[in-house]
Amino acid sequence: MTISHTNSMAPDAHRPHDLLLREWLAGSQDALFRWLMAIAVGEEGRRAVAQVAVAMQRLRGSTDYAHWLYATALQAASLQAGDVVAMEPTLVGLPPELRALLRLVAQGVLRREDALALLAQRMGYVRRSVLQARLDAVQAHAAHAAASLRTDPHCPNAI
Repeated sequence: MTISHTNSMAPDAHRPHDLLLREWLAGSQDALFRWLMAIAVGEEGRRAVAQVAVAMQRLRGSTDYAHWLYATALQAASLQAGDVVAMEPTLVGLPPELRALLRLVAQGVLRREDALALLAQRMGYVRRSVLQARLDAVQAHAAHAAASLRTDPHCPNAI
């Protein structure tokens, strides 16, 4: 019997929080492509997305395709800003981290460029960033609501 001595603190690239976002996205490409197809406008929009996806895979390879797919999803989410509630049902089937990123971009809490920069970050960092962005948005909303109450002449606690 062989006993293996391994350092339990050594990084393990197979742990999900150690993967880079771009590596982690590999398992979600099909779901992300389906989401893009679901929100594409009309048959012509779906055809355009499918044609570009095929061309990207054939001409640029899987790495560039994955980057294009994520960037296109972020752009599509940013265009949904006026109708975030309607976007919600289409997010079913996407991993929670990806849903959260798309929601934050659609709500304008996270800039598309900042979400793209996360591709080079480890998933642990991405999850912390998403959580921090959510908390910041909630705090900003609460501060805005409190300020509105203080200035509302009909509120008994108004200043």
